[in-house]
Amino acid sequence: MRVFVTVVAAALSAAIFAVPAGSATVAPGFFGVMANGPLDAPGVNLGKEGAVMHANGVGTIRLPVQWPQLQPYANFDQIPASARGHFTNVGGIPTDFSIVDAQIGAAARNKIDVTALVLRAPAWAAVDPSETFSPPRNPATYARFLATLIGRYGPKGSFWPANPSVPKRPLRNFQIWNEPSLKRYFPVKSWAPAYAKLLRASYTAVKAADSKATVITAGLPNFSWRDYATLFKAGMRSRGYFDAVAVHPFTGTADGSVKILGFVRAVLDANGARNTPLWVTEISWPSGRGKADANQSWVTTEAGEALKVDQVYRAYAKNAKRLKLARAYWYNWVSSDSGTQDAFEYAGLRAVGPDGSFVDKPALAAYRRVALALTR
Repeated sequence: MRVFVTVVAAALSAAIFAVPAGSATVAPGFFGVMANGPLDAPGVNLGKEGAVMHANGVGTIRLPVQWPQLQPYANFDQIPASARGHFTNVGGIPTDFSIVDAQIGAAARNKIDVTALVLRAPAWAAVDPSETFSPPRNPATYARFLATLIGRYGPKGSFWPANPSVPKRPLRNFQIWNEPSLKRYFPVKSWAPAYAKLLRASYTAVKAADSKATVITAGLPNFSWRDYATLFKAGMRSRGYFDAVAVHPFTGTADGSVKILGFVRAVLDANGARNTPLWVTEISWPSGRGKADANQSWVTTEAGEALKVDQVYRAYAKNAKRLKLARAYWYNWVSSDSGTQDAFEYAGLRAVGPDGSFVDKPALAAYRRVALALTR
């Protein structure tokens, strides 16, 4: 996912941003994790995992909501007869809410806020159905899906009266796609104009459905400041497109990550978005040294991962006011930690143990300590 992490690290190595001494505190929602990977496996006790998250200082999760999982068919005639009972008619589109119902319910029961990372397009709506991350042919169809999510999980959503035992914690944060500056995740000829159109349509639809909802841009990795400048040149504006701007500031050091955020802050300030908060929706240093081939200068050990958790959250908290940094999500909560060369499969605060259960890594204790120490 992070093709140029090593390149960015090298670019920043000559200009380390010093973190001032002392301490700073942040709101509880500042501490987040990405909720994906092994968490998606059948049979995982999401309620139990949510309780472990809450006990370790997690205030918010970034939850991938895969549009094709909820609306794989354009109409009811396409659904096999044996499966039709799983679908609800939402504006003529068959919709299966079961997966997200379980995820939203588990988070709510554990007092965890959710940011929905809304991804992919079903084959019937995609530009190119052969591409896993194809954008929609028409941004309006994606925008309607966002309104569908609000109709189910928003403040007046149908999920809450249908599940009266679940504490009501409406879904009000929507992140529009992931890393569209990488062709793998947004396979179009010219990503910036296409993404700006998708963002505009999404913002309009979300605000019409819930005026107080928060629309977050896709997290941009690598040379994110350059790519945000490109988006502004392609038509994105500081109003009517987003409420928060997301960054994936992967690099070699915590100080370097803060420096990337400073570069992005400068671009936003220069384009009329001075008051817009920044969100780090992915950051990590995977513990795959000796196991994963990619980015060996950046991949670390389990002890190194724990150290980086402490360093980066302290650095973020110290600079949060200056940068207007509101949230930071560790990538990710649990990872497989075996059998792959993909560095990000070693990024979790927890790992899948030999018997398939989830076990704590040293990074989780570090996360808990720093969250408790810095949360006001």
